[in-house]
Amino acid sequence: MAAARERAREYRDADPYPHVVIDDFLPAENARKLADVFPSADDAQTWDRYNAPGYEVKMGCGDETRFPEPIRKAIHDLNSGPFIRILEELTGIEHLLPDPHLLGGGMHLTLPGGHLGIHADFNWHKVIQAHRRLNLLLYLSPEWQSSYAGELELWDTTGTRMVRRVEPLFNRMVLFSTRSDTFHGHPKPWAAPAGLGRQSIALYYYTSTRPESEL
Repeated sequence: MAAARERAREYRDADPYPHVVIDDFLPAENARKLADVFPSADDAQTWDRYNAPGYEVKMGCGDETRFPEPIRKAIHDLNSGPFIRILEELTGIEHLLPDPHLLGGGMHLTLPGGHLGIHADFNWHKVIQAHRRLNLLLYLSPEWQSSYAGELELWDTTGTRMVRRVEPLFNRMVLFSTRSDTFHGHPKPWAAPAGLGRQSIALYYYTSTRPESEL
């Protein structure tokens, strides 16, 4: 909890909107285990495929019954009360709720040529009737190199200028605010050799209300 308080100002004052990047997020052994069990693209029973060139070309799975057990446990931990209290301390957002349905979240896998255009996420969850407030991304590609591209880009709130580029380093966590003007994506296509995917876990957190001042 003390570490969260220490990073709270960094999160709040970040440009172009509140966010924080934390390296070595999990114990190294735990992160390596998640990477080792991450399903391959050949596991047809696991993945849903999204193919909208210019906007979204990737694979995803939000059905936890298809997750390897270590990934299921890690996601349960990241949706647990103790971790949510850390997020509340870090972000200043009270009464956060996890999403047991993992709508849009869970495991993501991008193959060579895959990308995600600059966009702002949906921020209303119809099933749990709550406002999406936070995105958490955890990168799990141990072999990442700069030549592979696939960096997360954070753009200004007009969606016209890239402000920060975040490399998807292994065991790096990115947490950022979710509003209708928090534009982001990884528009540079993943360019790793065949067989090396851009592996990540995505989790989203909600509140029952949203401040009137926030989009």
